[in-house]
Amino acid sequence: MYSNSNTIRGCKSGFTLIEVTLATFVGATIMVAAISFMLSMGSLWGFGNDARLYRKHVRGVSRFIENSFQSTGFKFIEESEEEESTENAEEGVYWGTWGERTARSEEFLSFEIDETPGVLIWPTIPLPQVVCSLEVDRRQGLFLLWRSRLEEDFEEEDPRRTLLSPFVVEMKYHYYEGDFDDGEWTVEDEPETETDGSLILPDQIELVFEYKGERLSRRIVIPSVFEGVPVF
Repeated sequence: MYSNSNTIRGCKSGFTLIEVTLATFVGATIMVAAISFMLSMGSLWGFGNDARLYRKHVRGVSRFIENSFQSTGFKFIEESEEEESTENAEEGVYWGTWGERTARSEEFLSFEIDETPGVLIWPTIPLPQVVCSLEVDRRQGLFLLWRSRLEEDFEEEDPRRTLLSPFVVEMKYHYYEGDFDDGEWTVEDEPETETDGSLILPDQIELVFEYKGERLSRRIVIPSVFEGVPVF
């Protein structure tokens, strides 16, 4: 007896060489695009942040110094038995030295604040009546020299040295000469001096910052305090 039977056989089919090559090319293209996207985002959020953080740093340092200057000026002048103390009190910001306790005998732009700022790191508890000075090192940046008058070794020990900005390369001094209405500004790299050699307090200082070839300048007003009149 003859019978017809249909035999079903499974067929195994695979990718051709052209299909494999095309798939590899498409996958590689997608990978390259993804890597390029990540690198571009890294440049945007990473390297781009450098410039933004630098400008933010410049604003923060300038604001800290300006607020510190202003905090020394919001006070009435009181009579003092010591002539030097009276002279310093009449000007919230003044030229001062740290005496023979340090090898740096030059005069620094100085000020005194009642409340210790948060940027200072104390060995023990923070103290008020902090004497501060600004020092510019062209290689290392802007430093704050400071010590409290209430410390027992205030007259003997060197001031502490806190880095405010590694990007400050110089400080310029602005003087306003003439009448209020028709005067003019002069800018000096070094402070002006009186005939007796004493330094003249500037009306403004200019801090020059530099980072990766970008220079930024910020001018800060030196507050003037007159006897019996607070600064506003």
